[in-house]
Amino acid sequence: MKIVYCLPQIFKPGGIERIVSIKANYLAEFYGHEITLVVADQRGKMPYYPISSKVKVIDLELSYDDLLSMPLYKRLVKRRKLQKTHKKKLEALLNDIRPDITVSTFTHEAAFLPDIKDDSKKVLEFHFCRGHKRLMANAFKFRLLTKMAYYFKCWQEENLIIPKFDQFVVLTKEDRDAWKDKVSNVKYIPNILPFESGECAELKNKTVITVGRLDAQKNFGRLIMLWKPIHEACPDWKLNIFGEGCDRADLQQLINELGLADSVFLKGNTSHIKSEYLAASLFVMTSAYEGMPMTMLEAKALGLPVVSFAFPCGPSDLINNGVDGYLVPQNDDYGFVTSMIKVLNDENLRIGMGKKSKVGALEYASDKVMNLWNNLFIELCRKKD
Repeated sequence: MKIVYCLPQIFKPGGIERIVSIKANYLAEFYGHEITLVVADQRGKMPYYPISSKVKVIDLELSYDDLLSMPLYKRLVKRRKLQKTHKKKLEALLNDIRPDITVSTFTHEAAFLPDIKDDSKKVLEFHFCRGHKRLMANAFKFRLLTKMAYYFKCWQEENLIIPKFDQFVVLTKEDRDAWKDKVSNVKYIPNILPFESGECAELKNKTVITVGRLDAQKNFGRLIMLWKPIHEACPDWKLNIFGEGCDRADLQQLINELGLADSVFLKGNTSHIKSEYLAASLFVMTSAYEGMPMTMLEAKALGLPVVSFAFPCGPSDLINNGVDGYLVPQNDDYGFVTSMIKVLNDENLRIGMGKKSKVGALEYASDKVMNLWNNLFIELCRKKD
């Protein structure tokens, strides 16, 4: 079977890039499929994540990133021209490859991919949650004109783009249920475990960990604010925040103003995140929205209990409330603080939750998830015949 994945690039670190790389390698190595990654603009750089020698990478040499520095009007005009070029190049390539399946990661090609008549089944792989552009506009407090553009784009995606695909795949049961009243082609297949390990955190170090970009989506400012009463109740514990982003200076200022410089640490990026999970005793998350948080899945795979707000989407799928962690209503700050204090003060509770957390993560093992993808591709090809 010939399968093409379309994505912007694979030279930067990111959730989509990481997951697509893992899946492409698996489909090529274990199922023997002919996999091609078609990227919009690789800029001659090496892939950030390992790519199997059996996976082919083709760069269309476009320049979407250049649009980011332009004013909104010019950006829209230039993007429309770039999309025409993109469609022409991708159409020629797909007619040359003649794939059985073409997968969009809901980026640049999503708007026009179903219109390309190369006889392949078109699959839309959605790494977000329903209404994510509306949620983004609100979380980042965009100006009115930009906010309106994002709201319109969200409407456009839901009404004009997604229904055209042969299959629309979302990452969580929560999101699948959210889409059922809107589209008929929705299917749930979760993210794959980014790494599978027999290792398990001891959960005895007085360290809490969270991981993500330092921006409005991850909402670390809220976490730091809530850490103040947690620190007062559990003064020996520290909070490590891994990641970089535009909010670093503001977050550090908040830490200093709250007198938390001796217990909250912005640790930056690390290439040894697995070791950091193993050195922690609790994973926490306060995002405004996600698709399916890979960091939470990573933490569970290494036996960490989780305390998280029930933001859309992911936590309600990943956390068995009171069993392997605590799922707190989105507006319940008091519940979040008390849940964390409870876990931090009870080592036996942590260890018991950690064991169940690791077991729960096995549901997302590569063989299980990739079997779902392989079966979907086979089913779509049968419909094609």
